[in-house]
Amino acid sequence: MKKFTTICTIISIIMVFSLQPAFAQSNVITVNIEELSDGSRFVTVIEDISSPGIQPFSKETATKSKTVYYENSAGKRLWYVTVTGTFLYGDGTAKCTAATPTAASLDSSWKVSNITGGKSTNKATATAKGTRYDSGSAKESITKTVTLTCGPTGIFY
Repeated sequence: MKKFTTICTIISIIMVFSLQPAFAQSNVITVNIEELSDGSRFVTVIEDISSPGIQPFSKETATKSKTVYYENSAGKRLWYVTVTGTFLYGDGTAKCTAATPTAASLDSSWKVSNITGGKSTNKATATAKGTRYDSGSAKESITKTVTLTCGPTGIFY
């Protein structure tokens, strides 16, 4: 009987560890890169904050964030704008229930301002303006809007 219990325990442990990768998922859902003419780029990342899974015949709630990083041509991140949205979806509909905008500079020569956000139907948005300064003078400004959209089955883009 002791041998049988030991074998069952070993099999159970093997099953638990073999199933674990199926449930372990990265927080990053998608990444998109938009190259600009001067070699700089916007890198967009959608992250899963909390997601219970897709249940097509019932209402579910999910919170996701979508961040756009502004990078120079060497790939250094200079500033970003993020929208975090909470959504209710299922039964063929999707609705944004909350949206929070955030933005910040990641480099001392850049300042971020005009941070705004909002929600409408199934979308959460955030907008920010990044301005590069040299010797106290503004040299260039870029305004970026990020929109996080939820489909009726919980697909985010």
